Formats: sequence, C-alpha cells, structure tokens
Amino acid sequence: MYDMTPVSDDDAEFQLHYMEPVVASATNYMDSVFINGTLYSSIDGSGSLATYNGVPGGGVGRFFRAPAGSMNIKLWRKGAIVYDKDVTVTKGKQNVIIYDLNQTPVVIDNQFPYWSKTAPATVANWGTDSVCKVMFLNFLYESPGVPYPGKLQYQGIRQGEDEWFNVGEPVGFGEATDRVEIILHKTVYNSSGYQRIDYRILDEDGNELQKWNGSRMVKYSDYWTGYIGRVYMHFFRGYRTTSPVCNVSQWTSL
Repeated sequence: MYDMTPVSDDDAEFQLHYMEPVVASATNYMDSVFINGTLYSSIDGSGSLATYNGVPGGGVGRFFRAPAGSMNIKLWRKGAIVYDKDVTVTKGKQNVIIYDLNQTPVVIDNQFPYWSKTAPATVANWGTDSVCKVMFLNFLYESPGVPYPGKLQYQGIRQGEDEWFNVGEPVGFGEATDRVEIILHKTVYNSSGYQRIDYRILDEDGNELQKWNGSRMVKYSDYWTGYIGRVYMHFFRGYRTTSPVCNVSQWTSL
C-alpha cells in the first residue's frame, strides 16, 4: 500500500513554473517552495524549482494540491524569501507561471482531460492514435521590464514536408493557445512513434520574429521531437533584443 491523500472535487491541482528572464544557472534556482506556509518542494526533498522549469518534477502528469481560492506562494533562494505573492486558484487542474518576482503569477487552464473518446472532425488520422498535442505560452520580453507588445503566431512544420501549420491563434504576453492536436507521421517503424517538428514564430505583421542570438539579430527557429500520445507545453521566454536570449522551454504534461 502507498500513502495517499484523496483529492476533493473542490480542490485546486496545479503545477508551478518559473519563467523569469534570468540566466539559467543553479544560482538562480529556487531552493524551496512554500504554499500556504507548507513546504511543497525543496532542494533537499522533491527538488528545487529551476529556471525555465516547473514542479512537481520526477515524472509527467503530477500536480500539487491546495484548497481552491486564495493561495500564498513563497519562494526561497539562498536562505532568503525572494517571492511572496497571493494568487487565486480554482478547482481542477491549472498551471501557475511566475514570470516576474514583483508580479502576481499568471494562471493558465491546464485543459484537462487531454484526450476525448470522440474523434475531432479536423483530425483525419485520430483513429490511428497518430497525434500529439502542443500548447504555446507567450512570456516573451522585448527588453528588461518591457513585455513584447504584439501577438505571436506559433507555427510548425513536420520533417520532410513543406507546409507550415498554425499552432493555435496568435497570443499576447501572458496568454496561451489551446492544446492543439498535431498529426505525426511515424518516422521509425519499430518504435513508439515520433517525428521531428520544426517551429517558427510570426510577429503581428506576419513576418518571422527576429531575436538576439548573443551577437546579432536572427530569425527565431527551433525544433522538438513530437511523440505520439504525448501532450506538451511550449513556454516562450527570455528577451528578444538582449541576453538572456529568448527560447522555448518544453514541459511534458503527459
């Protein structure tokens, strides 16, 4: 028997993410996470809260639990409290994103359950279970203290193909797309099923987004391997015009 605590239908379930644009090094990790005065995560226990990452870690599909309503978050770094904010959480699953230590977190609906037993009319290959899901979250800063002012369109293209597709609608700072189903064409026969997806971002004028790469401005581009049946969140964070440079961090929800 494993120890367990039943989750009430009225409880909030949440994952906590740290997306402040800082250097991704251990010196910026949060040593401890306290929720409503109780230790939920720590460097000596379930793990620290790393930059551009989240807790609880140690496997996909895990959530913390707290009573729905006002929730206090305290983050400790190197023996000092660096974050102390209240946020409202609701019953069900959600993602709480800290993007600025002086601001209240953004709460995003986790959009659980991830899969329906009924095939969506727009997904031709749903019956063969050849899809993954991606949600794009915009936490891009133009420069220190200045959120990117426009809306961003996330796009993908499957390896070996030549047609870009939209991953949701354009979203502004602190917003997220729906979880979008992406058809995957299995590239290795004797495998669980995966395919490389290249991504780009269009600005509000429909042009490919330019970003600082440490020495000059270049078009943003990246790729991730999508696995059949997986559900992902793509956090776009960092500065567009300076360092630390902007990039996408992937979080696997399922």
